[in-house]
Amino acid sequence: MSGEALRALSETALALAAAVFVTSLLLLLLGYDPVSSLAVMFTYGLGNVEYVAAVAAPLVLSALAFLIPLRAGLFNIGGEGQAYLGALSFLYFSQQFGALGLLAGGLMGALLGGTLGALRAFLGVNEVIASIMTNWTLYYVTLFLVSRHLTHPEFPHRSIDVGFFLGSWTSFLLALALALLALVLLYNTLLGYEIRVLGSSRRAAAYAGIDVRRVTVLSMSIGGLFGGTAGALKVMYVGHLDTTMSALFGVGFLGIGVALIGKSHPIGAVLSAAFLASMIIGGHWVELRLGTPPELTDVIVGVMVLVLSAPYALKLLQRGGRLG
Repeated sequence: MSGEALRALSETALALAAAVFVTSLLLLLLGYDPVSSLAVMFTYGLGNVEYVAAVAAPLVLSALAFLIPLRAGLFNIGGEGQAYLGALSFLYFSQQFGALGLLAGGLMGALLGGTLGALRAFLGVNEVIASIMTNWTLYYVTLFLVSRHLTHPEFPHRSIDVGFFLGSWTSFLLALALALLALVLLYNTLLGYEIRVLGSSRRAAAYAGIDVRRVTVLSMSIGGLFGGTAGALKVMYVGHLDTTMSALFGVGFLGIGVALIGKSHPIGAVLSAAFLASMIIGGHWVELRLGTPPELTDVIVGVMVLVLSAPYALKLLQRGGRLG
């Protein structure tokens, strides 16, 4: 094992130990037994591998939605909105075109991501601010369409059923294939080289003759493609959208944590998505077995994400968002 790989493994192990410690301390302060809670979470979280695969699949893609633009020095906080748009597009187009609805979801996400990239490249609009605005806009647009125009005729609290389904393992294999495609893109193509150079230094990219505007738009478009596909996979697994957006809300934001835990590497994103999925599932079992409130699961998962992603996030801040 190389020195760099060993160092990365050591950092991850230390971060995991710190996450367990902080979570245990928090559970104690809230009056819960940390040993029992974490034992249930880890044991039951990994008890159903197929369920883990189903939950992890959209998280892999939402992580890639953040990861690809990040490698270009951009912060695509719009993965949440791209997931909404992708889910909505899939819900509609799968009725007529079946599996092609997945493509429609990805393309609509790419269109949104490319628009945010163009605003940054040509008008200087900060992509973080623009992403946050589109997230909330699309949240309410999706709610309106689900409750007014895509409502199930028998169940007014939710949408019509999707017109195409994939199994848990097929969804995960699709996510894995797209992660490998992202890996090839970043490290074996000219565009990937340009993205990485731009992320290291905009000045160096311009000096090397790289069209900064073009790469900005393309990296955000690719991120949007993954974000839209994440939303499509999520709603496909659930089978519909409800009027509270409970099944879809947060998938884009969780992807940011997954990408940071995975150190902005596509394979790291797959591993961290599987880990986080197991923690989410394990948290549900903590509720069932120990009678804890649902909010406690959110707190535990949030602390895990925060502590595990903190070392890499701090490195990014120290470099001013540059990855080189």
